[in-house]
Amino acid sequence: MLIQTTKIYATVDSAIKSGYKVVSAQGSSRSSKTYNILIYLLVYILQHPKTSLSVVRKTLPSLKGSVFRDFKEIMQDKFRMWDNRCMNKSDMVYTFPNGSFCEFFSTDDEQKIRGRKRNILYCNEGNEISFLEWQQLVMRTTDFSVIDYNPSFSDEHWLCELNKDSRTFHFISTYKDNPFLEQTIIDEIESLQYKNKVLWAVYGLGLQAMAEGLVFPDFEIVDEFPTYAKHVGAGLDFGYSADPTAVVRCGIVDNCMYLDELCYQTHMLTSEIIDVLKPLGLFVYADSADPRLIQEISNAGIVIYPADKYKGSVMGGLFKMMEYKLCVTKHSVNLIKELKNYVYEQNKDGKFINAPIDAYNHLVDAARYWTIGKIMGKVLIPKQYDKEDLGLY
Repeated sequence: MLIQTTKIYATVDSAIKSGYKVVSAQGSSRSSKTYNILIYLLVYILQHPKTSLSVVRKTLPSLKGSVFRDFKEIMQDKFRMWDNRCMNKSDMVYTFPNGSFCEFFSTDDEQKIRGRKRNILYCNEGNEISFLEWQQLVMRTTDFSVIDYNPSFSDEHWLCELNKDSRTFHFISTYKDNPFLEQTIIDEIESLQYKNKVLWAVYGLGLQAMAEGLVFPDFEIVDEFPTYAKHVGAGLDFGYSADPTAVVRCGIVDNCMYLDELCYQTHMLTSEIIDVLKPLGLFVYADSADPRLIQEISNAGIVIYPADKYKGSVMGGLFKMMEYKLCVTKHSVNLIKELKNYVYEQNKDGKFINAPIDAYNHLVDAARYWTIGKIMGKVLIPKQYDKEDLGLY
């Protein structure tokens, strides 16, 4: 069986064969590090019977929505050996015919961190976990550990010390190491060099830096969206290929704005968007740029309002959001990432200007449309569009 990989696979393979106990994979956005590390580790445990592999991330929702999804895709499409009977969904353990197994858990699960030993540890997005959590996991790992991350942190982060350890093989990868990227994604990443130097360093060049000039520097992560919130509705930002379709539940409690990520997915058809929105039973406030989509969603029985994108609406909506304390549910992993990277643009002198970058803002935009439509009361009057409006002749 021939499986295409990038040079990250060979880099990890060489490090392990050289006897390193830890492989620290630092990388830019879309460098293929997670996908190729998984391919390597799955090949390894298939070649070594009765080997245990633990795949770990900070929270279970983020794990299920990222690295576990990649694992399943690799098993189905690359290895062509996925068997539902081998997957224990309740324990999140996949057992292979040779006696090896791969378990998935989050560091939120204290018992799993301090539980049984494993042969191999893989920490995905390792910059999210604490040093104590990493230490507890590594102490119970007998063969080797792999950790990957985007380097958006300061010099005080524990990963900086880990990378200096002689037992650690540290390497940096970028999107240029991934020959399978679509041009639209490459263009989006490279646009960062003209918008924000720090984000370009981290997500374009894979270099360590801290995001500066955050639009929302302070927000709180909460367990749940409160059932007693007022003005509850859904914000919707349309996407398709490079950009995801984003849906967020929004509501107000006193001076707090609660946000709850509901959908963040590319290549969604209108019918699939409707399938997400309909069970919510909420009024929807959406991007008004595509009247055809608005009409199709409305025809499905969903109350949807196109938010008014008046001149200055971007900063107007953001300023209104800033009047509240933002409270984000802990499983809103993509929204949390956006808020940590959504910054103001910089001019040629490196000074921040009063305009945010057009990146890391899909769920933020969805929340802004709800803010403009529901809180500020600025919506376009719904109407039945004729064929000419929709581009049909």
